[in-house]
Amino acid sequence: MESPGIAEAVQSRAAVMPGGRDREERPLIIVPVPMESSLSNNNGTVLICRTDKLETCLKYYISILSAESRRQGVTVVVDGQHSSWRMVRVTTRHLALVLGHSLMSLIVLRPDAFWDKQRMDACARIHREGEPIYIPLSRLSKYVDTSQLPEELGGTWVYDHDLWIQNRIQVEDFLKGAERGASELERVRQRISGPKQGIRLSTAEEKLTESAQVFTDTKHLAHKVLQSGKQLLDRVEKDAGISRGAMTPQDTLDTKEKVERLLEIIEGKLALLQEAWEDVQKRIVDAKEVHALEDGVRRVTDWILGSGEMLLNAQHEVGYDVTSAEELRSDHEAVELQCRETYGHYAELLHKIDLLGQTGVQLQEDLKSQRDFMDFVCRSFATRLERRRNVLITSARFFRLVSEYFQMTSDVYESLVMCNKVESLDSAHCTLLQLQESQIDIDAIETALVREGEKLSDLLSMPVKDALGRELQVCYEGDIVNVREILDMTTARRQLFRDSVEMQRLTLQQATFIHDYELDATQAVQWLDDLYRVMLSTHSHVGCNVFEIQMQKDEHQSFQDTAKGTYEYGCQLVNAALTLRQSCKLPLEGNVALSHSLRQSWTRLNTAGQEQMTRLRVSAVFHRTVHQHCKQLKEMMTSVTAIDVEEDAARRRSKTRKLFSNRERLLVEVGRMVRLGRLLRTRLREPLSQEHCEMAERGDIDSDMNGLAIEAVSNKLAEVTNLAEQLDRALCGSESLSSATTTGSANISKLALDENADWYSSVLDKSSESASKATAGGSSSNSSNSQSAGGNEDGSKSEEEFITASECTCTPPSRSSSFHTASEGEVTSPWWEGEQEGEGEQDPPDQEIKEQTAVESPEEVVTSVVENIVVTETHHITLSHKTEDVPLPASMSERHLHREVAAITADEASRDGELNFNSNDALLQDDRGAESRDVESELLQIKQEGEPDINDNIVHDLKEVGQGDIFSYSQQHITRHAMAGVF
Repeated sequence: MESPGIAEAVQSRAAVMPGGRDREERPLIIVPVPMESSLSNNNGTVLICRTDKLETCLKYYISILSAESRRQGVTVVVDGQHSSWRMVRVTTRHLALVLGHSLMSLIVLRPDAFWDKQRMDACARIHREGEPIYIPLSRLSKYVDTSQLPEELGGTWVYDHDLWIQNRIQVEDFLKGAERGASELERVRQRISGPKQGIRLSTAEEKLTESAQVFTDTKHLAHKVLQSGKQLLDRVEKDAGISRGAMTPQDTLDTKEKVERLLEIIEGKLALLQEAWEDVQKRIVDAKEVHALEDGVRRVTDWILGSGEMLLNAQHEVGYDVTSAEELRSDHEAVELQCRETYGHYAELLHKIDLLGQTGVQLQEDLKSQRDFMDFVCRSFATRLERRRNVLITSARFFRLVSEYFQMTSDVYESLVMCNKVESLDSAHCTLLQLQESQIDIDAIETALVREGEKLSDLLSMPVKDALGRELQVCYEGDIVNVREILDMTTARRQLFRDSVEMQRLTLQQATFIHDYELDATQAVQWLDDLYRVMLSTHSHVGCNVFEIQMQKDEHQSFQDTAKGTYEYGCQLVNAALTLRQSCKLPLEGNVALSHSLRQSWTRLNTAGQEQMTRLRVSAVFHRTVHQHCKQLKEMMTSVTAIDVEEDAARRRSKTRKLFSNRERLLVEVGRMVRLGRLLRTRLREPLSQEHCEMAERGDIDSDMNGLAIEAVSNKLAEVTNLAEQLDRALCGSESLSSATTTGSANISKLALDENADWYSSVLDKSSESASKATAGGSSSNSSNSQSAGGNEDGSKSEEEFITASECTCTPPSRSSSFHTASEGEVTSPWWEGEQEGEGEQDPPDQEIKEQTAVESPEEVVTSVVENIVVTETHHITLSHKTEDVPLPASMSERHLHREVAAITADEASRDGELNFNSNDALLQDDRGAESRDVESELLQIKQEGEPDINDNIVHDLKEVGQGDIFSYSQQHITRHAMAGVF
């Protein structure tokens, strides 16, 4: 309201803004329209003046509002209740022209009489946007709440127009003063800031004094403006709160916002002024700091070029031994301590100068030049100082390594090379390790010595420069020559020392190998002993059937392979140790004793292992052959029944002859297997070795370990004997066979029947006696199993009295039965073959043998050959018709077993992959075709050549035993046993 026209117009109340709002939150402006009679005047002067004041008031009110409030618009209420329609219309048009877009709503109040004269109801008229709203006062509450209307219009809003004018005057005065204060703050800030270039220390104090007073006055003025602004805001808010009751007028809110914004501007200007003042002070401080840095740079540079150079120029020597080099190094460390303070100043100055540049301080060009020169001088001086220190350190290390190298080589040569005895094998390994470690240490010292010597020579050859980069004349020729001579001496000593150490190292290494080999060989002996004990405790029993025996054979073969590998491993170690001992010229007594112990352990283990393998193989052959014989006997009994039903007499006679011929040959084989079973039982009762017997006595193992195997053999013998008896009973009871024997052979039949009469009675009596003897023998055998092998002779003998197949038959004994040897059976043919000469149906004997050999399995052929050999070897023994009366010699038992082993070794050695057995008949199968052909050829040769000579038998036994042995190193042992059995 700085203009008088505005103040007069506002005071005339041509328009009033009491502070209320309509229902759409827009500010209210009330325009009272005066009566037309009061405005009547000459030429309409009063009306024009009224219109001008109204326009001034409206513009002023709009200027008070903020831009946001102006965009929202205002609501104008024209009070035309006491004026004419013409005045109201003039006023409304003028309002629309002045306010323009700010006029959002125009409400015109007319008296009730005005509405009575209208021909049309006002409620039926449609209102258009931008047109005035003509309503009576009673309907004004529809657009404006009564709490927002002043008392003149029937509302409750309290409004004091004079107080409002007074507050507006104060606000405008404050705004005007605050704007001037903000301008003054900006002017002072620009004056204090001044140019951005660095301030020199000579003008800094004057500028600081001049700016201090201006800053203080401006700051005081700004604080006064801020304080008065806050007081004004408090008063305006207080007056507005009293007048409005519950809501602050929009003009008051906009005025408060404007004042607050201006106060924020002043505060910001004041903060900028404060920063400018602090910047001035900082620049003055920086100017003082720059001056101090210049002085420090100058002092450091002067000391380096003066005192520092003098200290370094006084030292040039490098020493000639460890003591002199250490003394020179101590002197140099004292010089470094003196230079440390200068280094500290130098580093501090560089840090401060760099920090000033980082903080934005403008450095003078002369300070930068001084800093660069100081940096060059200090670095050059430090490089020379560091080079001097490296030379002295390298010199001291070089001489120390030379002394250490010579001392260590002398000690090692005296302690480990000259004064060491190789005979002590236990300490040879430790001595070798010490020698190797010493050699490694000496090589490392030598490498370091050469490296340090070459480094020292290179350092001494480099030129020396002062702090300004000028080369100094320093001569190190004598020191370089001294270093070269020491390196040459070291090389010569190394060659002499390495030759002696290498020779001693090889000798100690051989002694170490001897010790390790003999120690491992001793371990091999221990392993063989452990294997021997394990074999006696867990691998000395024999199974009861073919499957179990085959599994035991596989396990025992693997066991023997392990033992053989251990023995060969020990032999290799012993031989290697013997060779090294001979090379080193060491005594051989210990090696010889170790070799003897290894051989003794292996011989003991191998002997027991071969014995166990023999038992397993003989048992396997016995079980398979007896099973085959039982099957053949059963087939013969079936053939007897088939012959009885045969109607053709010729064919019956031919089948009968064949049946008796096959029966005679089978019983010979059965008798041989019975004798083999008896020998096997006797052998199974015997221990594998003397240690085995001692372990049984101590109770470490079961004394009756093979009891089940012996019982299985006895069961097999009983089974085959029973089947033979059944066959003979079937033959005796067959009528067809009895009638067939009478044709063409009456005399022979009569003689045979006469002999059989006496024989049947003797067999019956002897059978009962044999049964009782067998029972007694079995009980005595069970009671004597816990005794040693030597104490079981009586029990064994009782079980040797087992009735053979021929003794238990019910037919007359044949000349080729098991009671007779092969030579006795060849004197005459059986009675049923007497008619063969007159009949052409019968095949020749050789042809039958060939056919039988062709159809028999390889296992049967092996068994047949073995038994033929046994019969042939025993042809010189004269036997009676009752072989039980003549006991079998002990040598024959052992010979029989070894001969059986010799015959089946080639067959059993390759049975690791034996065929699976799916039935009882499969037990007789074998896939060894090559061995079968060899045995067949041998059988045919025996038939063709006839009775062999006793010398031929010895040669045959030796060859047979040698072929069956899979371990070449035990041939002599088995051959001796075979020869003992033959002789």
